[in-house]
Amino acid sequence: MSHQPISATDLRARLHTGIVKFFFVKKDSSLREVIGTTNLTHIPASGHPSGDRRSSHKVVPFWDFVAGGWRSMQVTTQAFLRE
Repeated sequence: MSHQPISATDLRARLHTGIVKFFFVKKDSSLREVIGTTNLTHIPASGHPSGDRRSSHKVVPFWDFVAGGWRSMQVTTQAFLRE
Protein backbone atom coordinates (compact mmCIF):
# COMPACT_ATOMS: atom_id res chain seq x y z
CA MET A 1 0.00 0.00 0.00
CA SER A 2 1.46 3.36 -0.99
CA HIS A 3 0.83 6.66 0.73
CA GLN A 4 0.95 9.95 -1.09
CA PRO A 5 1.06 13.24 0.86
CA ILE A 6 -1.83 15.58 0.12
CA SER A 7 -2.35 19.24 0.99
CA ALA A 8 -5.46 20.43 2.81
CA THR A 9 -6.52 22.34 -0.32
CA ASP A 10 -6.23 19.28 -2.56
CA LEU A 11 -7.94 17.07 0.04
CA ARG A 12 -10.90 19.48 0.23
CA ALA A 13 -11.22 19.35 -3.58
CA ARG A 14 -11.15 15.55 -3.66
CA LEU A 15 -13.63 15.26 -0.79
CA HIS A 16 -15.98 17.58 -2.68
CA THR A 17 -15.96 15.38 -5.80
CA GLY A 18 -16.25 11.93 -4.24
CA ILE A 19 -15.26 9.40 -1.61
CA VAL A 20 -11.62 9.57 -0.51
CA LYS A 21 -9.56 7.06 1.45
CA PHE A 22 -6.91 8.89 3.45
CA PHE A 23 -5.26 9.07 6.82
CA PHE A 24 -3.80 11.81 8.95
CA VAL A 25 -1.49 12.17 11.92
CA LYS A 26 -3.42 13.00 15.09
CA LYS A 27 -2.09 15.31 17.81
CA ASP A 28 -0.97 12.28 19.84
CA SER A 29 1.07 11.11 16.77
CA SER A 30 -1.22 8.16 16.07
CA LEU A 31 -2.66 7.63 12.61
CA ARG A 32 -6.37 8.08 11.91
CA GLU A 33 -7.69 6.26 8.85
CA VAL A 34 -10.67 7.80 7.09
CA ILE A 35 -13.08 6.97 4.31
CA GLY A 36 -14.76 10.31 3.79
CA THR A 37 -16.47 12.85 1.56
CA THR A 38 -18.22 16.20 1.57
CA ASN A 39 -20.26 15.34 -1.52
CA LEU A 40 -23.88 15.28 -0.32
CA THR A 41 -24.91 12.66 -2.90
CA HIS A 42 -22.82 10.13 -0.95
CA ILE A 43 -23.89 11.22 2.55
CA PRO A 44 -27.09 9.83 4.12
CA ALA A 45 -29.91 12.41 4.24
CA SER A 46 -29.82 12.26 8.04
CA GLY A 47 -26.24 13.58 7.87
CA HIS A 48 -26.94 16.53 5.60
CA PRO A 49 -26.24 19.91 7.20
CA SER A 50 -29.41 21.58 8.46
CA GLY A 51 -28.17 25.16 8.19
CA ASP A 52 -25.86 27.35 6.20
CA ARG A 53 -23.02 27.36 8.68
CA ARG A 54 -19.60 27.58 7.07
CA SER A 55 -16.71 25.65 8.56
CA SER A 56 -13.59 27.43 9.69
CA HIS A 57 -10.86 27.86 7.10
CA LYS A 58 -8.56 26.31 9.73
CA VAL A 59 -10.13 22.84 9.44
CA VAL A 60 -11.02 20.32 6.74
CA PRO A 61 -14.47 18.90 7.55
CA PHE A 62 -15.61 15.56 6.12
CA TRP A 63 -18.33 12.93 6.51
CA ASP A 64 -16.62 9.85 7.99
CA PHE A 65 -18.29 6.64 6.78
CA VAL A 66 -16.61 4.54 9.48
CA ALA A 67 -17.68 6.84 12.33
CA GLY A 68 -21.02 7.62 10.69
CA GLY A 69 -20.76 11.34 11.24
CA TRP A 70 -19.03 14.61 10.53
CA ARG A 71 -15.40 14.92 11.62
CA SER A 72 -12.62 17.38 10.84
CA MET A 73 -8.88 17.78 10.89
CA GLN A 74 -6.80 20.94 11.14
CA VAL A 75 -5.33 22.23 7.88
CA THR A 76 -1.85 22.08 9.39
CA THR A 77 -2.17 18.33 9.99
CA GLN A 78 -0.17 15.95 7.80
CA ALA A 79 -2.51 13.98 5.53
CA PHE A 80 -1.84 11.16 3.08
CA LEU A 81 -3.95 9.49 0.41
CA ARG A 82 -4.41 5.77 0.88
CA GLU A 83 -4.06 3.99 -2.45
